Amino acid sequence: MPVQPRRKCIQKDVLVAFALLFNTFSWYILGQSTINKISYGVAEGSPEKLFIGLAYPFSIILSAVSGAVLFARTRKALFTTAWVLLGIAASMFSAFPTGSSLPLMLVTTCWLGVSTGLGMPLCLSYFTRSASIENRGKAGGVILFATFFTAALVLVFISSFDLGLNAIVLAAWRGWSLPFSFLVSEGQSFPESDSKRTRSILSILRDRTFYLYFIAWMMFAFVNSFETVVLNLAIGEFRFFVKIVEPAVAGFSALFAGVLSDWIGRKRVLIFGFVSLGIAYSIIGLLPQLWISWSLYFVLDGMAIGSLWVLFVVVLWGDMSRNGTEKLYAIGETPFFLVEVFYLLLTPYLALLPQGSSFSLAAFFLFLAVLPLIFAPETLPEKKIRERELKDYIDRAKKVKEKYT
Repeated sequence: MPVQPRRKCIQKDVLVAFALLFNTFSWYILGQSTINKISYGVAEGSPEKLFIGLAYPFSIILSAVSGAVLFARTRKALFTTAWVLLGIAASMFSAFPTGSSLPLMLVTTCWLGVSTGLGMPLCLSYFTRSASIENRGKAGGVILFATFFTAALVLVFISSFDLGLNAIVLAAWRGWSLPFSFLVSEGQSFPESDSKRTRSILSILRDRTFYLYFIAWMMFAFVNSFETVVLNLAIGEFRFFVKIVEPAVAGFSALFAGVLSDWIGRKRVLIFGFVSLGIAYSIIGLLPQLWISWSLYFVLDGMAIGSLWVLFVVVLWGDMSRNGTEKLYAIGETPFFLVEVFYLLLTPYLALLPQGSSFSLAAFFLFLAVLPLIFAPETLPEKKIRERELKDYIDRAKKVKEKYT
């Protein structure tokens, strides 16, 4: 009898975590579009443009680490509600015309960044407590699948809006998650092992499993900055692939990779994602003049982005957590936001490289990224993999028996 209420509680928490993460990821993408509109009048390549571009990811990273350290033991529902309200206020503030005022642009950008990053580690930690480890990949895949498709549609919808209308949509989008923040569980039903001891950031950085996966993740972020150069070359002729095909492939890939990672483990899916990205760069490097090469590039790149994002952004750091889940996510998420930093800082140097050299350099770093994964242990327990294999074998045996009886 007491099992049923607990099961309902778990299902409720998974739904709440899904709604909050889906809203946060899509709102982050919409926030990037808003910042581009705010800084539209700033000259490309100017120091002002660089400061605004760097302010968003750095404010997210710093606020995420601060939130994980300072607010991990606060009341989850109260903190999440305040976090969502902060995002709604930041969205409305973006409607104020900034003109040529760099300080006001930076304040708006940093406010959007802080209201994104501050509660993200706790939200991801709540997701980890809510979803069982053998179903976490599937749940994460569904979240990113919904994010890719919804964000792409909303971006097309608001592309012609001015800052006023854009701010209303941004605030409304953040606002629909507010009712879910009241439903956040305080986590009594999902206690972490050894909950009296909290892992420090230093102990996390010393963890061999963590830094092996983190190095591979950082390499991918570095290579992903090269992708922007490729897109700048192809954006005119292949706008349909960039806006529609690649996000669609990435969405389906995230869903498929999440399900597959629950069956065969995280490590194999990650290696497949890096191999797909390496093949994409090889094709476009060897035959850049062919239309079909660019088409295959965007498809394979979408497959890699979907499979790598679902594991590195949502799943992997939760698998490693015993305690201090928020800090693991806060540190583990940093490469995701450093992509824009790498691009802004490296663009002047990447522009000097020939196209073929850029692809070769990207392929080299992809090769380096796979090396840590070879030595990294699998984060999905072997017992869970064997249980799924056994269950699949039993189901097939039953079907065979029913067929011949």
